Amino acid sequence: MASDSPKDSGPARQGDDLVMTVASERSAGVTAGTVEDLGWQRISLWRSFTYLMIPVAILSLISGSLALATQWSPPESVETVRFWFYFFDVGREINLPTWFSAGLWITAGILAGYFARRASRHRRSWALFCVVCMVFSIDETLELHERLDAIGNELGRHLPLQLGFTWVIPGILIAGLIVLSLLRMVLALPRTPRAGLLAAGIIFVGGGVGVETLSGFFVQGDTLPWQFFLLTLVEETLEMTGISLGVAALAHLIAYRHSADGSTAFRVADRPLPEIEPATH
Repeated sequence: MASDSPKDSGPARQGDDLVMTVASERSAGVTAGTVEDLGWQRISLWRSFTYLMIPVAILSLISGSLALATQWSPPESVETVRFWFYFFDVGREINLPTWFSAGLWITAGILAGYFARRASRHRRSWALFCVVCMVFSIDETLELHERLDAIGNELGRHLPLQLGFTWVIPGILIAGLIVLSLLRMVLALPRTPRAGLLAAGIIFVGGGVGVETLSGFFVQGDTLPWQFFLLTLVEETLEMTGISLGVAALAHLIAYRHSADGSTAFRVADRPLPEIEPATH
């Protein structure tokens, strides 16, 4: 895999220089500045995001519909509806939405781990990002973040209002540390994946912390009103949307090229590249 160095950042020239670039690519890989010139294209961020949002929309729609059905179904049908709702309830763990979200985090972790080996810079930050994604995939299944309630309860005593979910207090602190640790790496990325990752983080934290904090105000002992279920649906949908956008942004950092023999080559393109040949596939 080629290294991305500043001296190679210009586009390939015509004639003999282009032939030398191709020959160099065959022996030692292509440089960052010639990726687009030689037919390399990035994986489309928006197309990947659209594909990932299809299951997000389906899971959220089914979950919301079944949640309403549990309230409006006749008494003889309630148990059947609740049976199916268990498998699609975005507010629960160990079901289809959880499996999908955990799979997204694992995919993001695999991509980050690949970048930790192949990226031209910030490899330690990519390795940290990989670990964070894998921990979050475990959290989706085991609800590790809710174990932070013990710390949150102590910190919540000093707040002027009572929170329904106190884990969000240390959760915000942990999220802040992660952001500070990875911000330099993210800001060094090309414009589109950089914007995608920043937007993904805002959407995910806005749902996982912001909306869940609001839903906590509607927790009234063992009684959960309709506002709580609605906010939970919004929260989980925003989380899945944020993760999907993050995976799509990471995929956009991979460039591919189809060869005449039918094979496809891939490489990391984590530096700004001239958009000479926009992706069409």
